[in-house]
Amino acid sequence: MNNKRFTVAMALCLCATLALGCQKGPKKVRVTGTISVAGEKVETGSVTFVDASTGMSEGAVIKDGTFDFEVTKGEKKVTNVLGSKVVGTYVPDPLYPDREANKYEDIPGKVFTEEKTINVTKKDEHFDIEYSGEGAK
Repeated sequence: MNNKRFTVAMALCLCATLALGCQKGPKKVRVTGTISVAGEKVETGSVTFVDASTGMSEGAVIKDGTFDFEVTKGEKKVTNVLGSKVVGTYVPDPLYPDREANKYEDIPGKVFTEEKTINVTKKDEHFDIEYSGEGAK
């Protein structure tokens, strides 16, 4: 009899654990956009959006001048932007002189010191975030 109670108790615990594990977190929506400095797109890098009400952060990769990821709705502070820009091309392999690659230069972090915020209200929103570049001077 004791073994049967133990089995039932374990089954109930397992069901409760599975039910808790299946709960979904806050709904996320897709956002896209660009980040630029003085009119020049940040080609590669990363960006972090911090929720103004909860402080939770969500990050995205900047690739080919754009970001595209899912984020929770609400007001977001744009922080921790790291990036590079294209400054020319080079030939990475002398055996293939017709194959060029982009040459990148890091953008100093101090150009991203302006406080920027976005307000995500619906899915598939697009944001163009512009920094003046004044922080570099």
